[in-house]
Amino acid sequence: MQLINGETRDKSVLKSSPNRLWRNIVVNAKETSSREKKKVRDGMRLVYGIHGTPFGKCLVGVCEEGICHMSFFRTDPETHLEEFRKVWQNLKNRRDDKKAAEVLRNLLFFPEKRPPEILLLGTRFQLRVWEKLLEVGEGETLSYSDLAELIGEPAAVRAVSNAVAGNPVAYLVPCHRVIGKAGDLHGYRWGLEVKRAVLEYEGVNLVLR
Repeated sequence: MQLINGETRDKSVLKSSPNRLWRNIVVNAKETSSREKKKVRDGMRLVYGIHGTPFGKCLVGVCEEGICHMSFFRTDPETHLEEFRKVWQNLKNRRDDKKAAEVLRNLLFFPEKRPPEILLLGTRFQLRVWEKLLEVGEGETLSYSDLAELIGEPAAVRAVSNAVAGNPVAYLVPCHRVIGKAGDLHGYRWGLEVKRAVLEYEGVNLVLR
């Protein structure tokens, strides 16, 4: 057994890595199997809320170790909240839109005040993909095959694509910087309009199709 943040957890459920800093983001990474991820999430208490951003409405969830959920939506808020609550089911989770507004203002407009801290829960492969994405700088883009090469798995393009699509912390883990091999925007979990808006905000010039 190991002790993590005052809680005893079975090593088969959760492995925790030390805090690391990528591109001014403090990352707490915890390796979980797909089967055990729900159990881990259900044991976490979140404060969450919705606020506007330059890219559309954003739902952000914060736990003791940092931001663990960030997603954009342009649909009905209640529909998006319902999907969020299916993933994060702890009954003690609390909605606080003012807290969400404060978090998002600091992230987008005053990031130099304090490096944001995030928590990533994923399989070993997912964490490898997300951590490599954190090394892609603002204004840079790469393809799924480029990303597969960077993690040393050139034949695993489909698996890399699935890991990118499963990113739980939009914008901060910059899955929006992954584009098609031909330079097209390709897919994006939260919609191509959001992806285009984020890339334009970062100064990326694309041939938009």
